[in-house]
Amino acid sequence: MNTAKMSAISSGGRSWLLRAALFVLILALGGCSVVREPLPLPDEQNYPRRSTGFPPPKCEVESPASQDFVPLDGREPILKSARLDLRSQGLDSWARLENPLRMSLEYVRNMPQGDVALRKHGMSLTWGQVRHSIEELLAILPRLDREPELLGERFVWYGVRPDPTMTGYFTPEIEASLKRYGPYQYPIYGVPEDLHWGLNKDGRPVYYRLKNGRAVRYYTRRDIDMEGALSGRGLEIAWAKNPVDIFYLQVEGCGRLRLPDGSVRNVLYGAKNGLRFKSLGRILYDHGRLPRHKLSKGHVKAFFRKHPKNMYRFMAKNPSYVFFRLADAPPEGAMGKPLTPMVSLATDRNLLPLGSVLAFETEIPDLKPGKLRPEGRRKVYGIGLAQDTGSAIRGSRVDYYIGEGNRVEAVANRIKTRANIYLLVSKEALNNG
Repeated sequence: MNTAKMSAISSGGRSWLLRAALFVLILALGGCSVVREPLPLPDEQNYPRRSTGFPPPKCEVESPASQDFVPLDGREPILKSARLDLRSQGLDSWARLENPLRMSLEYVRNMPQGDVALRKHGMSLTWGQVRHSIEELLAILPRLDREPELLGERFVWYGVRPDPTMTGYFTPEIEASLKRYGPYQYPIYGVPEDLHWGLNKDGRPVYYRLKNGRAVRYYTRRDIDMEGALSGRGLEIAWAKNPVDIFYLQVEGCGRLRLPDGSVRNVLYGAKNGLRFKSLGRILYDHGRLPRHKLSKGHVKAFFRKHPKNMYRFMAKNPSYVFFRLADAPPEGAMGKPLTPMVSLATDRNLLPLGSVLAFETEIPDLKPGKLRPEGRRKVYGIGLAQDTGSAIRGSRVDYYIGEGNRVEAVANRIKTRANIYLLVSKEALNNG
C-alpha cells in the first residue's frame, strides 16, 4: 500500500525515475488496489487532495489535530494487563493473534526500515522499531495466557491524548446477481481502463482520464449514474437490486454479494475516482430532508423508499465513486491483508502508522447470540491492530472493524464513543534506536 514517503514526494522538480521507484514499491507491497503506472500530469494541474483509489484504498492525506503520546509511568493497573480481557473481543487465547500479527509484520517489513513511521509530541518511531515491536509480541505470544504481565515488562505503553473517538464499521452484504435480469438492474462497476493516477505538483495522488491528450478529472457520480458515462463498456461485474445499497457498499469499500442461488461472492476495493466524499445523510440534512438526529443509513434508506424519484439526484451530490473487483478472498484493509473482526482498526496514517500494535478500552453495543438488535452495552478491553485506513477517518479517530454480514451492522453503526488507546512499543526497540 502507500508508503510513509508518498506524501513527502513532490512532483515539481522530481524526475520520472523517482515516480517509477514509487510505483515499483507499491507493487511490491501488494494489496487490494488495482495499480496502473501513472502517466505524467501537466504541472499546473492541482486536483482534489483528499482521495482514495490506487495506490491504496482509504488513503488520507490531511493532517490530524495536535496529538500527544504520553508514556504510562508504570503504576497503572493496565500495565499488568489485569484489565485486558481478550474474551471481550471474541478471542479465547493470545495465540489467536498470531495470524493477524504476521499479516501486519509482512506489511511493515516492506517499509523503509530507517524511515520515520510516526513523529508526534512525545513520540518518534521508525518502521524498524514498529517491526521490532511486532516481532517481540509474536515471540512472547505463547506465554501471555499465563503471564500477561509481560506486556508491561517488555513494552512502553503510550497513551494517545486526547482520547480518540471510536466508531465502527463492517463488511455489508447486499442482494445482487452476476447477470442483469428481473430486479437486478443497477450496475456495480469494475475498474475502468481509462482511470489513471499520478502525482500533482504538491506530490499528491490524483486520478484522471485523458481527453484529447490532456489529463482531466475522472467522471463524477453524476456522470456515471445519471449520464451513463460508463454504460456499454462491459465494466459491470454484478447487478444489484437497490442503487442505495451500491452507494453504501462504496462507503465501506468492500462487501459481500448474496446471489439469487444463495451463494456469496466478495467484492473488494478496486479503485476510486479521487473526488471528494460527502455522506448521503449530510446531503439530505443540508437540503432540509432529514433532521440532524436521523442521518443514519436506516433513515436514509427509509427516506428513499418514500421518495425514490429523488434518489439519484441526491446521491449525485457526492461526486466520489468507488470501483470494485470480484474475489474469493475475505475483506482486505489498506495493507492489502484480510481484516480480523474485533481486532482490526482503521486509523489516520498521520495519527498511528499501519501495522502498529495497540491496546484499547472502549464500550460497544452488546449483541447477544440469537438476537437481531443490540441490548445494552458491554466493555471491551483488548488488543487492536492498525490494519486499515478510511477516507472519513481523519485526525483523532479510529474505526473498529466488527465483522462481516448485516447481522453486525446494528453494532457497527451504533459505535461512537471516546476510547482509551495505547500504542505499544518494544522497550528493546526504543533502546536500540
